[in-house]
Amino acid sequence: MLKEMSALSGIKIIDFSHVYQGPVGSQLLADYGADVIKVERPNFGDWSRHWGPYAGDISLPFAGLNRNKRSITLDLKSASGKKIILKLLKSADILMHNFRPAVMEKLGLGYDDLKELNPRLIYAYSSGWGDSGPYVDQRRSGHDMLARAATGWFNNPDTNKLPEAMGMSADYPAGLMLTIGILMALQSREKTGEGQQVTTDLYSVALHANSWEGTTQLNPDSIDSHTGIGKTESAINKIFKTSNGFIEVSPVFSEDSLRDISLAMGLDDLSKDPRFITVEDRMKNKKELNSYLERFFLTKTTQEWVNQLEAKAVLCTEVRSFSEAIKDPQTKANKMLVDVDHPGTGSLKLLGTPVRLHGTKPVSPTHAPGLGENTKDILSEIGYSTSEIESLVQEGVFG
Repeated sequence: MLKEMSALSGIKIIDFSHVYQGPVGSQLLADYGADVIKVERPNFGDWSRHWGPYAGDISLPFAGLNRNKRSITLDLKSASGKKIILKLLKSADILMHNFRPAVMEKLGLGYDDLKELNPRLIYAYSSGWGDSGPYVDQRRSGHDMLARAATGWFNNPDTNKLPEAMGMSADYPAGLMLTIGILMALQSREKTGEGQQVTTDLYSVALHANSWEGTTQLNPDSIDSHTGIGKTESAINKIFKTSNGFIEVSPVFSEDSLRDISLAMGLDDLSKDPRFITVEDRMKNKKELNSYLERFFLTKTTQEWVNQLEAKAVLCTEVRSFSEAIKDPQTKANKMLVDVDHPGTGSLKLLGTPVRLHGTKPVSPTHAPGLGENTKDILSEIGYSTSEIESLVQEGVFG
């Protein structure tokens, strides 16, 4: 039976993060009940509020990464603003940010500044390049595309062709890694009673994403003559055009993937063809092999091939656009679409959370907050009276 409370109910997060890298992580925590208080610049807020496309006056990218959070605007350079944030942090469980190293320290909000105020505080931040090192010393700005360009995520870096970015944004896994670190630190705090710093960065996460292929490149002198099944798989293209679209074929987990795919397609066993007997033969004649397969894939629709190949246990699927994927019944079954009511725009469809806890349910989704929407409520919760809040408004602390 589902429990009444969500997994992270009672956890308070003071979230300075912005754009993508931090907010994707804090939203995941908010989805499971953490009270995420988003601290934003007066009159401007998170950069992503200003990036379209828009629904009415709401940035859709912002809406997609900031549901279930609350927003407070504060001038952190003012004495009153600093006093408010310190009061919030004194009772907080987690601080999150994705500024460059030293930015928070200049505001008097570095880890060393806060650990005496709140020894249980988990101080989590993700930067562009790391905590220290030459790029940090040079104060280089960090960005998703910079991290991808610097870590092998671009195609054709060793040719005369113009390199092209590939793969997803590095912000996404960096945000998830920060979240994993936070959860580990929470578990550690259960044992020790003390908080700690948690850090990651776009550069390190982008490097770590190369763990599969990268380990081979790290150990070129250790590679022996074992062929392995992966070599045969690499001789066969992964994408083929069909009569009405494209199919992705992953002939993995097989002692002879060429045999399996050719027989599943209703062809002769190509593994016995003199041109393709050994792995070396297949690599040498790779172009001829794939040209042969391409001709047959063009004779049927994608779905016909998917049905035929799956029946023979060959891994495959249709190649689809995002707009096609969200219409798939599996997307609905996984609860990957949620409807959230937004003031002024009505219902917006957002992507759901990909993590499903079977003992504690996520909270009912609430809209991404307007800039400073919850400022007065948050101040009331930490003891400010109505007259004190009005005085702070007149002072311009909230913009």
